[in-house]
Amino acid sequence: MPLLDQAIRQAMRSKCRYRIGAVLATGNRVLTFGPNTSRNSPTVDFLNATYHAEENVLRRARRTKGAVIYVARVNAVGKPMLAAPCPRCMRALALAGVRKAVYTTSEGPPGTLSLTKAPTYTLCRPQRS
Repeated sequence: MPLLDQAIRQAMRSKCRYRIGAVLATGNRVLTFGPNTSRNSPTVDFLNATYHAEENVLRRARRTKGAVIYVARVNAVGKPMLAAPCPRCMRALALAGVRKAVYTTSEGPPGTLSLTKAPTYTLCRPQRS
């Protein structure tokens, strides 16, 4: 899959510990692409220390409805690893109208995930007493 190969190349550009890249496309036309990036020091806010690659792609895209996102993760030597979107990214992708996610796995064929029936997750909020 050429678009998944492009996502792997984007992951190789990442300077984060977990190197992930994403490509958003409709058909064979690439809408936007990018790796995950650091946005602050992990000592400041360890829960939100990076922009996920999926978030980066959504921030750059103008049209996302009906698109497919290709997500790849590589290890230190460039071997593809499991890159299924996290619940936060699945929710953001589903809300943006992305219909399917294709992601790398450590072995075998790429995984696919339909986002039209993605579960909706709520952000954790402190309980009021």
